[in-house]
Amino acid sequence: MKVKVEILSGPEDGQEYSITKSSDIGRDSANPIALTFDKFLSRRHSRILVAEPECFLEDIGSTNGTFIDGERLTGRILLENGKVFKVGQTWLQVSW
Repeated sequence: MKVKVEILSGPEDGQEYSITKSSDIGRDSANPIALTFDKFLSRRHSRILVAEPECFLEDIGSTNGTFIDGERLTGRILLENGKVFKVGQTWLQVSW
């Protein structure tokens, strides 16, 4: 399963990441999805889990939280194709 993660806000608006396996999102440049410009992100903030045919999002102990549908994420949530979520001050969209 090939998953696309697109940045919808900030200085890298329009940047896309293509992932095929579970990937961390965070400020650290070692993350597969590195958002080094967002100072509100933890070094390792959240994770997209690819478990074909499904895709999940989970917060991995971030300070400022991961938000989906205006609610702070607790635990793991099943993502729908085209879903938008927020980490730090950055909006992202996931699709496949």
